[in-house]
Amino acid sequence: MDKEITIGSKIKVELNGNVKNLEIVGSADVDANCGRISYLSPIGSALLGRQIGEILKVKLATGKIIKCKIIEIN
Repeated sequence: MDKEITIGSKIKVELNGNVKNLEIVGSADVDANCGRISYLSPIGSALLGRQIGEILKVKLATGKIIKCKIIEIN
C-alpha cells in the first residue's frame, strides 16, 4: 500500500500553482510561517488519508476554493 498522509507527515504539495512544504501537526504545534498546519484546518483535514498524485479542491475558512496536488510524502 502507498503512503497515506497522517498526523506528523511532512509533505510537498502544489497549492494553486505554488509548491509548499507542509507538516501536519496537532493544534498546539501549529506554526504557519514554518509550514506546520493543524490536522483540523481545512487543508490539513482534507489531506489526511490522501496519497501522492491525488488532486483535490479544498474550501478554506474564507470560502475560497483552492486546488491542491500531493507531490511527495515523507
